[in-house]
Amino acid sequence: MILVTGGTGFIGSYLLYALTKRGHKVRAIFRNKSKIKAVKHVFSYFEKSPDELLDLIDWVEADINDIPSLEHAFDGIRQVYHVAAIVSFDGNRFDELKKVNIEGTANMVNLSLKFGVEKFCHVSTVATLGETPIDTLINEKTTWNPESDNHVYGITKYGAEIEVWRASQEGLPVVIVNPSVVLGAGFWNSGSGKLFSKISKGLSFYPGGTVGFVDVEDVVEAMIGLMESDVVNESYVLSAENIEFKT
Repeated sequence: MILVTGGTGFIGSYLLYALTKRGHKVRAIFRNKSKIKAVKHVFSYFEKSPDELLDLIDWVEADINDIPSLEHAFDGIRQVYHVAAIVSFDGNRFDELKKVNIEGTANMVNLSLKFGVEKFCHVSTVATLGETPIDTLINEKTTWNPESDNHVYGITKYGAEIEVWRASQEGLPVVIVNPSVVLGAGFWNSGSGKLFSKISKGLSFYPGGTVGFVDVEDVVEAMIGLMESDVVNESYVLSAENIEFKT
């Protein structure tokens, strides 16, 4: 069986659809049952009767910072997709992000080691990669610079990666994906989905710079492909195209 954290979120919803559509047995962690409606909404983009696939998911109420509930969720698990995280650039929320993004990830890899999980996929971000000179592209070899003006999201997601790499040294086969800005339908009022509503209303100014974008379905396909491959202990940047804010 496959365990998915963050299944009621944007990437997680698309991942759950892709896994169930392939016939995998899936267990998904949730904290707020009402958010499962958002998952059904995503499924409805692909299926006339989304409940048929949705009902195949074994939903377990748990929290990645609550060890007892997590241990229950790990029973019989072969693979783990760790998608859950808090996305925020508000420095005042550092403790909250540290608790979920770093400590929560540590809990996930520790239990994966304890329960003999065969492979672990961690969803990170390009924000954990270092800066490069102008006109030089960031890649998997770009190193994190702690002296840079890093935001709290990047800092805590980098800390999460350290926990995953630590677990890999302790024997857990892992893969990490580092998506750029992920786009897709369904979550219009949160995350990158807000970009569409803001643009539709018009922007008063356009900042300089360039950002990478990638389709959520491509992210999910890459994740599943890596988990079904022999690749272990590697990280991959997932980005389709770099676009300037002002063209």
